[in-house]
Amino acid sequence: MRGEILSVGTELLLGQIVNTNARELALRLAEAGVFVYYQVTVGDNRQRLLSAYREALDRSDVVVVTGGLGPTYDDLTKETLADALGVPLVPDDQAMQVLRAWFQSRGLQMSAIQEKQALCPLGAELLRNPVGSAPGVLWQKDGKLVALLPGPPHEMRAIFEESVFPRIRALSGEHLQSRLLHVAGIGEASVQERLVDLMAGENPTIAPYAKLAEVDLRLTARSDSDEKAQAMLGPLAAEVRGRLGWHVYGEGDVRLEDAVGEELLRQGLSVATVESVTGGLVAARLIGHAGASAYVQGGLVAYRLEQKRTQIGLSAETIGDGVSELLALELARAAVRHFAADVGVGTCGFAGPTGRQVGLVYVAVAGRRGERARELKLGATREEIRQRAAQWALTLLWQQLQEEA
Repeated sequence: MRGEILSVGTELLLGQIVNTNARELALRLAEAGVFVYYQVTVGDNRQRLLSAYREALDRSDVVVVTGGLGPTYDDLTKETLADALGVPLVPDDQAMQVLRAWFQSRGLQMSAIQEKQALCPLGAELLRNPVGSAPGVLWQKDGKLVALLPGPPHEMRAIFEESVFPRIRALSGEHLQSRLLHVAGIGEASVQERLVDLMAGENPTIAPYAKLAEVDLRLTARSDSDEKAQAMLGPLAAEVRGRLGWHVYGEGDVRLEDAVGEELLRQGLSVATVESVTGGLVAARLIGHAGASAYVQGGLVAYRLEQKRTQIGLSAETIGDGVSELLALELARAAVRHFAADVGVGTCGFAGPTGRQVGLVYVAVAGRRGERARELKLGATREEIRQRAAQWALTLLWQQLQEEA
C-alpha cells in the first residue's frame, strides 16, 4: 500500500520545531505494510492544505496527518479535510461529553472555542485521546484511510498506537519487520560491493544509510505475520555478518562504545586514553556506557606540544610538529603505562579550521597484545573532524579487540 505523511504547521516550515513525528510515523507505517512514498509539510493556510489533501487522496492509500487539531483559528486540519471530502463538520455528542469531563477533572473552565475539538467531518469518527484534549479523526472508504492526529508527539503516538496502527495493519494485510545492523571501519560503497547481490533482493531487502564514520544497514522483510517476517531476517543477517566480519559491531540501539565496552568486559581487559585532537571525546564515549568503571582506567588530554613533553614524557623528536603516526602510537603506549591499562588509545591531528593539513588525523591503539595505527584525512568542519576522529579511534579499538579475541 502507498502511504503519505502530511505534517501541518507553519512552525515546521520555519524550522522552529523539528518534525520528529514524520520519522516515527514512517517507521511504524513500514511495520504495518505501508510504503511511504511522500512526506509533505504545509503551513497553516487553508487553500494550500486543501491542495495537499486532494493530491494525497488522489495518489495514496493511507494518509496520516499531524498537527492543527487544536481549538484556535489557525487549527484548520479537520475543517479542510471536510472541504476536501465535500462533507460538513458535525458535532459529536460523546466527544463533547469527554471533552467537558477532561476540563472538569483538571479544574479548568471549558470555553466555547474548545467545543471546536468535538466537531467531526460527516462519515468519519473521532478517536479517543488518552493523554490530551484533542481527539484524532479517522476516515475510511473504498480502500483508503485518512487519520488526523495531534501535533504534540506524545498525543500523536498515543492515538496512533491505540486506534490507527491496528486499522492500517488490517487494511494492508502485510506485516513488515526490520533489523538494523551497525557497520564501522568501511564506507558505504565498499559495503555495497560486498553485498551487491543481497541488496538486489526484493524480499527481504537491505537499505544502507551513511552516518558519521559508519553505515547502518536496515534489513526488512514482509509477510503475513510478524513471526514469518522475523524468520526471514535471521539468515540474511547472518550472511551480512559473514561477509562484513568485524565491521558489523552491533544491532538495534547498540552504539559503538557499547559494543567496545561489552567486548572489553568479555575479554577481561582495561582501557585508557591519551588524547590530543579529540580532547577527551574518546574517553567520554567510553565512559558513557553503563558499567564503564569496570574497564576504563582513566584518560588524559595532552593538547599543547609542551604538555606532551611534560605530562607524557615524550621527547621533542617523537613529538615533532605534533601530528604523526609515531606520536599517536606513543600516546597510546603512554596511556597503557600511565594508567596500568591493558590497552591504550591515542589521537593527534589538525582540526583546523585554519592552518596546514587540516583534517589530517592519526589514531592508534597499543597494548600487551599488539599495536595498530591509522592515518585519516577528514575533510569537514573542526567539530566534525574531532567527532570523526573519536569514532575512528573507537573503531580501531573494536577491530583490535575482535582480531585478538
